[in-house]
Amino acid sequence: MPLTLPRSVERSLGQEAAQDFTLWFEDILIERAVHRDEYREVLSRLDILEHDMADVKTAIRDLHQTMDERFDRMNSEMNERFDRMHSEMNGRFDQMNERITTMMRWTVGTLALLGTIISILLAIAQFA
Repeated sequence: MPLTLPRSVERSLGQEAAQDFTLWFEDILIERAVHRDEYREVLSRLDILEHDMADVKTAIRDLHQTMDERFDRMNSEMNERFDRMHSEMNGRFDQMNERITTMMRWTVGTLALLGTIISILLAIAQFA
């Protein structure tokens, strides 16, 4: 079906300019336009793609949820390990502090005893 311009446009442009414009516009339409059958085929393919992408989106959402659950579980396990390690380290530091305190008491006590013994021996030596 040939392309025709409205009569008013044809009168305004003139017969020759209207024909040139019509030919030029037909060339552009043929070059850039899509037939209805092609358009319907593209639409059907897009519908199929959209349906497939919905499945992919669901799969990704499920994977994301699974990864979140695994991360939360791993995080809680790590927190438990750190808490256990923290309590063990506190216990070891408490034992070490107790041993150091005991050793200091023995050292001070031994030095005091030796100082007393030396003082007594010096007193005896001075009076004898």
